[in-house]
Amino acid sequence: MAQLNPADRLPLIGERVRLTALQESDLDLLRPFFQDMASLTYYIPTTARPLNGRQLRALLDDWNDGRDNFVFAVRADSRLIGLVNLDSLDWPNSHVEIGVALTDPGARGQGLASEALRLLLDFCFAELGLHRVWARIIEDNSPSVRLFESLGFSREGALRQHVRRRGRYRDMLIYGLIRPGRDAAKP
Repeated sequence: MAQLNPADRLPLIGERVRLTALQESDLDLLRPFFQDMASLTYYIPTTARPLNGRQLRALLDDWNDGRDNFVFAVRADSRLIGLVNLDSLDWPNSHVEIGVALTDPGARGQGLASEALRLLLDFCFAELGLHRVWARIIEDNSPSVRLFESLGFSREGALRQHVRRRGRYRDMLIYGLIRPGRDAAKP
């Protein structure tokens, strides 16, 4: 298959996944993930706790304000399998934080998170024209570390003992990716 220019893949369609707007009907499908403490331990960078419907709606409204924060539904065969998000879009400094969660356990381990993130990275660099994308990963989240490293992200540092999980303080790892083709040292 011929390699497509990232802009040619808009609107956010890959071989197996599509990134779409989050719909009201998706909330019921997301609720089990946001009540699963094992999943939230690594996904939520703040206090992990099960969320009820009202709390989930408020969280997603905050994460998807349409100005600085955006959430996209990840769909495979029109079925919701997860979320990708852009947080704290900083136009003057040309960077954004990126995140991913496959909320459907059956979708994990198949490369779908990688495909979804590639689509979102293409959007960040080709459509938004950003210079840098970064991610926070709790230190024990080896699958996320492998995922982001496979996409070209480099470990930039750590916020030492930044988050408490299961009675232990853990580092928050910071990973970053500079826009491909740009020399990080040049303005």
